[in-house]
Amino acid sequence: MDTLELKNILIEEINQIEDKSFLTALRTIIESKIKKENLYEEYNSEILKAEEDIENGYTISHDDVKGKIDEWKKK
Repeated sequence: MDTLELKNILIEEINQIEDKSFLTALRTIIESKIKKENLYEEYNSEILKAEEDIENGYTISHDDVKGKIDEWKKK
């Protein structure tokens, strides 16, 4: 059974369910899966951007960061 067949079977079975609380729970599960996938995509995108920044020399040393923090603390 391929993914499309499985989706179609699930759609048919879900259409037969009348229990609102069960359908709400199922919706929560599906939304959670979608959000998780989106988070992975965002995470991977941010990692790729950071790697590009490093390759292009857009970095700051640890000592420079510590110096900036010290300046902020004085304000």
